[in-house]
Amino acid sequence: MPLVLQDRAATELARSSLAATTPAAKAEKRSRKKSLKTFFQIPVTTKSPVVASPEGTTVVGSLPEDIVREVVERLQPNDILNFSLTSTHLRRLLLPALYDTVVLKSSRACRTALFMFREKRYLCEYIRKLAVRPNYYLAWPKPDDYLEEEWVADMLIGLSDDLTLLNTFDWDALELPPDRLWDSLSKRCPTLKSISTNVGRRNLLPDSSLFRFKDLTSFSLIARHGLPSTSELLPVPEDLPDAFWDMILNRCPDLEELAICTFSPTTRLFNIDRIMEGSWPSLHSLTLGSFGYTNDFSLGPSTLVSEGTLSEFLEGHKALKYLRFLWSFRHFMSPDSIVFALPSNSLPALTTFIGIYQQLANTPNPQTIETLDLTCEPIYQSRMSAVCSILRGLPNLTSLEIWVHLFDSDHDNTHSFHSIMEACPKLTDFHFMCTNSFTAKPLKHLLSGLHLLPDLKRFSLTKGHKYFDETMLETAMKVVRQAPKVKQVNLRWARERCPNHLKQEGSYDVVHEETGMCAMNVIEKGIALVGGPFFRQYQHTFNLGIGQPAEWQKTVSQKTRVVRKRVSSMLSIRQMALNE
Repeated sequence: MPLVLQDRAATELARSSLAATTPAAKAEKRSRKKSLKTFFQIPVTTKSPVVASPEGTTVVGSLPEDIVREVVERLQPNDILNFSLTSTHLRRLLLPALYDTVVLKSSRACRTALFMFREKRYLCEYIRKLAVRPNYYLAWPKPDDYLEEEWVADMLIGLSDDLTLLNTFDWDALELPPDRLWDSLSKRCPTLKSISTNVGRRNLLPDSSLFRFKDLTSFSLIARHGLPSTSELLPVPEDLPDAFWDMILNRCPDLEELAICTFSPTTRLFNIDRIMEGSWPSLHSLTLGSFGYTNDFSLGPSTLVSEGTLSEFLEGHKALKYLRFLWSFRHFMSPDSIVFALPSNSLPALTTFIGIYQQLANTPNPQTIETLDLTCEPIYQSRMSAVCSILRGLPNLTSLEIWVHLFDSDHDNTHSFHSIMEACPKLTDFHFMCTNSFTAKPLKHLLSGLHLLPDLKRFSLTKGHKYFDETMLETAMKVVRQAPKVKQVNLRWARERCPNHLKQEGSYDVVHEETGMCAMNVIEKGIALVGGPFFRQYQHTFNLGIGQPAEWQKTVSQKTRVVRKRVSSMLSIRQMALNE
């Protein structure tokens, strides 16, 4: 392949990886978790390894190679690519860093990269982490192109002999790959220790090669989003093959990360009762679910929750730092209390918890929790006092994600919003989510409380969207004016009753200039009211104007006039049509 084509393919790889490593995406990855619960993956890190250098002590002029290595470890993939193109020697030096982590986030990226790797097989020798997402079902705002998944698997099989350093593999497609891929990876990739795979509608083979691995440190089995269902309750869980349990219980004693869960809980659910048989001293990350109401409206489907036996398992795994429970309460509220009594000596190292607030009622070591995600279900105002009581009991909480439901957005909700922020004043990361109507009035009430969070660095807002709402840029500027120390603002506009909830999203990196002006590096994408999907990237500079309400009033007034004109025009056209 000519060097130009190779660089174009490398550019495609870098762009794909960059989408997962921009500041906005880093915040989303911290949440996995995230708003609308539309995405989950075991994270594929992008930090470069120590760069293996060829002979020689200098690269550019008198710049030592160890300095180059230090610089590269702090660069994004796209920047590493650009850096590597400055000289042949530098390119050769940076190849291990450039191809250490390959994330193919679309069918196009898969097609481009796999053809390139087939032509330049030596590049495969640098890949340590590989994530493959053909037919990416969460692609947005444009749907992904269709790509035959068996072709992707066969291409990977053809490259497997050269993937000698591969230690992490993530398959994220519509269905499980053909079993021959797992057979090839297990035989030809001796350093492979971390595996994550999606499951679609196909049944798991009882003797699948997926379950022939040994000495894994991370394993994830996830039923993907979007599997159709006609029920609102949890189905009867399917038993996992004995070969699966034999692998993780008997052949993976050093397991550090484990995820067995579903994002289509009313369609496909796994029976995870046998996890109680496991004992992994090094286990520090655990994701289980989904849990919710069964046909008799008891909590389940597993007795792990309904009978509280999960506590016994957690008591024996004191190294756990990350604990996530997926719950399904789409149409029915969770009970006010659940059986989740933790012994006083359990979870001494827990720093991140994702679940429902009722599970934290008797947390034995609340002082260790730093990150909390309560976006499994919307929290109604009738439960706000109970939630705030839990928050006040977590003295070292620095990151919070919370989903709030408002019955009446025109009501003054200032007290409810302020009570959340007053309960956890040490927050540096705050994600507030409200997917029903969230107009200018509740937004003003919410932002008025940001002064209660003096250490806030990142603020994220997911809110119910109307196309006549103010622009995302205007909202981002309001956030910065209310919280001048914020370094990043992330916004997501959603509509609950649409096939695709998410309509627009934006990331705004804030830079304060010496002149007193504020600059924001902006990335926005979404679906416009008229026309197709859009993507724009630009920089916007503005005056903070703290304490000057005139601009706020001017913006609202201008928006009101625009809306009135549009509505009037639409009514006029409709009337003309009726008259005809």
